[in-house]
Amino acid sequence: MKRLHIIPNTFDQNTWSVEEVDDVLVYLKQQFTVLPENTRIYHNSIAPENDVTPIDERGVRNLQALDGDIYVVIEPGYDPFTIAYLVIAAITLAFSVYTYMTMPKPQNQSPQSPNNDLASRQNQIRLNGRIPDIYGTLLSYPDLISVTYTFYNEKGIEVERSLLCIGRGYYQIHNMKDAETEVSDIPGTSISVYDPFTDITGTPIYKNGRTFTDTPLAVAISDSITGQVLNAPNKPVFMDFGYTYFTLDGYIRQTSGSFATDIQAGDSIVIYGATIGTPDFRFSGNILLKTNNSVIFETTENISSLGFENLSLNGALIELEGAQPDPEEPKEPNFYRDFSGVYNVTGVSKSTIAGGFQYTVNLSNPVNENPSWQYLIEDKTVNAGLQLINNRDAIHLDDEYVVEDIGSDYIKLVDPELVNPEWSFLTNLPNQNSASIPLEYVISKLDPDAAWVGWHNIFMPDAEFLYVNIHFPNGLYRQNSKGGTSEDWTTGVLEYQHIDADGVPFGQVYTVDLHYTNATRVPFGDTKIVPLLAYGSVRFRLCRTRTDIANNVQAEMRVKDVYLAKRSDKINYGNMTVIQSEAVGNDGLYSIKERKLNCLVTRKLKVDGVGALTPTNSAEQALIDLALDEYIGRRSMNELDVVQMKAEVAKIIAYFKSDKAAEFSYTIDDPNLSFEEIAGMVASTVFCEPNRFGSKIQLQLEQPQENAVLLFNHRNKVPKSEKRTESWGVKNKYDGVEIEYTSPVDDTRVKYIASEKANPTNLMSIKSTGIRNEAQAKTRAWREWNKIKYQETSVQFDALDESEILLRNDKIIVADNTSVETQDGEVVEVDGLVLVLSQDVVFEINQSYKVYLQLENGSVDMIDCTATEWTNEITLTRPPQMPLVTEDGKYIKTTYQIVKAQEVESSAFMLTEISPQGIMTNSLTCVNYTDKYYEKDHSFF
Repeated sequence: MKRLHIIPNTFDQNTWSVEEVDDVLVYLKQQFTVLPENTRIYHNSIAPENDVTPIDERGVRNLQALDGDIYVVIEPGYDPFTIAYLVIAAITLAFSVYTYMTMPKPQNQSPQSPNNDLASRQNQIRLNGRIPDIYGTLLSYPDLISVTYTFYNEKGIEVERSLLCIGRGYYQIHNMKDAETEVSDIPGTSISVYDPFTDITGTPIYKNGRTFTDTPLAVAISDSITGQVLNAPNKPVFMDFGYTYFTLDGYIRQTSGSFATDIQAGDSIVIYGATIGTPDFRFSGNILLKTNNSVIFETTENISSLGFENLSLNGALIELEGAQPDPEEPKEPNFYRDFSGVYNVTGVSKSTIAGGFQYTVNLSNPVNENPSWQYLIEDKTVNAGLQLINNRDAIHLDDEYVVEDIGSDYIKLVDPELVNPEWSFLTNLPNQNSASIPLEYVISKLDPDAAWVGWHNIFMPDAEFLYVNIHFPNGLYRQNSKGGTSEDWTTGVLEYQHIDADGVPFGQVYTVDLHYTNATRVPFGDTKIVPLLAYGSVRFRLCRTRTDIANNVQAEMRVKDVYLAKRSDKINYGNMTVIQSEAVGNDGLYSIKERKLNCLVTRKLKVDGVGALTPTNSAEQALIDLALDEYIGRRSMNELDVVQMKAEVAKIIAYFKSDKAAEFSYTIDDPNLSFEEIAGMVASTVFCEPNRFGSKIQLQLEQPQENAVLLFNHRNKVPKSEKRTESWGVKNKYDGVEIEYTSPVDDTRVKYIASEKANPTNLMSIKSTGIRNEAQAKTRAWREWNKIKYQETSVQFDALDESEILLRNDKIIVADNTSVETQDGEVVEVDGLVLVLSQDVVFEINQSYKVYLQLENGSVDMIDCTATEWTNEITLTRPPQMPLVTEDGKYIKTTYQIVKAQEVESSAFMLTEISPQGIMTNSLTCVNYTDKYYEKDHSFF
């Protein structure tokens, strides 16, 4: 026994009541019609942690099972006057299981698949989400398996690399699009789709663009980088294009004019371009990297002095062939290596060629500066930039200094020779200064905090590389006096330092120079790949270093992305269909507003669980596969009645005259769904109920039923358990049903309204799962609307053990044992067509009567009958369909109900819920049965 507290008005205790009930649900159904949205139900005490308000069918069952005190509280939100006039009632199980399966569910804690999430249909990483299980045909927005990353190729074009998952199992790919654009219409896009248990460098089932022979990187991206402009950490305060000279005693002097600057004593300044003698040499074009550790390039420039000590390479990204350690083993896939860096030079040689000169630069152990050299097994040509720097025949005074004093025509530095030893080389020049040499240089006032982007942390404990994407949104060029374009350059610097798991830096700060040369007005980018000497997380910062940028030079540079990365050795993803994607940034790609890779797919399933993989939309094939799945149903073939399921699906197709009625197309992505719930979802989509006969799973089509399955009267009901409710008008005052389903045309969600009204205003809303054709959706909507419209009577009672054979939606005969006028009982004896009954019978004059007879096979026969001279006998107009059972001990003994001929339908009900109630008894909930529920079944197929 349970104590049910009804609290309709929390402000007025006079409205409160307490009842002792056997079943909370039954009592609520007797007292109410619809619970307002602000009604809450609590167990044992009114507290948030005790809230047991049902939100689905599982919650309803849980409420029925609870003992103790149950509190039904209408919380503030309705005034007492409004509450008094609310037509409410409790949770009802009168609708089909489909209604519950398609009602809005509570929000999942794990991310929803974009296939189902209409508000955000784009490729995304679903952390802790369930790998999609797609059945039937639908538009798939594949999930990202790892973080998407971008890099710039040798032409400076941005390339996006992704690894995605369509779902578990095998699929037929019908098309592949990025948003609404076919990928075949987007130049440079490469897509490969791989079957389960296939290496992602193997043979794809679908391919567009290049063949992938490598795996994508595993990366961690810095969220702090948002495309910031890189500026120099200094302020240019003086430029000189005339005669300024540097003297041994630490002076910078003007031969004419004055230093009109804001520099003061004690400031730090940076000098750029103060190279006396042979300047650095810059070159951009084809460069040959040789396996003998030398670099060769050709130019028309005649370099007078070849005493350079260092070579700087920039943008030297080269595709190399994979290794083949064993001739019997296949080669590893090709991979890219960046040979950029600053190297020590052992010598430079020059030879004359047609139209110019060829220079050979010999390097000293370049692998020590960049490990990529160890992978160079054959000479390679790359289009890149280089600089020959630090010529031994020149004096390089560029550095950072402190100002000791400043006058109108001089700047005095503090011990410049201690900062830059080359200052002492001025003794080798005439008059111990540089007065005879014209210099083009820049003096900048140092403001180190003004322009650095960073420090920013990136965490990846096993990172092998630091990737930096630099973008030039307006190109890089110098505009000449006639409006033409010529080559120009800019520089930057990247600094990084290792950090621990808490972000605390340790070890030395590494510096990587960035050098860029070009003559283009077209946007381009460059990827700097920095091999980490020690694997792990880092912090980083960047800035531009060139400051002498004239007004006719376009050199804006932005940091677009910074990643930590490592090579991925995972090439096989088991029972998942995987996509490798590479999208090249070009006009075709950028014309798409939002990039969303999607494809129309059909799941391939083993026919009947054992046959060949075949693309199918069949609901019974989906149910078989789900049942056999080791992670979902975990059943064996012995637990499936495949023959019956196929026969039932054939019955569906024959009844609706269309195989569209037997389709199921949906992405199962909720990790909290049980197999029983999923089976109910699949079955309800095709107008069925799942059930278990013995140990085998079967399907049962819901359709008009001519014969009832069982008859219930006072002989097989628990005494006084029956409760009936008559409905006046349409339940909840609905005027229609609105169903939302997936369009087969474009996979958008569309709505259809089943209603007799032109403009209904109070619709019951159903969000369907698994429906992807118009006829199926419209038929479902009208079935649900007719069940609302034509439901007039509901009955709940406890039945004896013969009720165990019943299934939901079965038609049954239920005698009204709440009325003394009901005539029912058992058949005591059979004498030909004469039946001796357990109760006396009263026949009114001028009335025709029929008798419902419970047969042994679990069906009910209805026969015309008349009275005899004895009050406990009737005469049948024909023999029953099978012999009646009058002996004790039989499982189904013949029971009867006698009704007036014009009232036969009043005893017909449809079972909507059955649940164990006690030993050898079940609680049955039923609604009146009528063929009108199905009157629109053949209007749309």
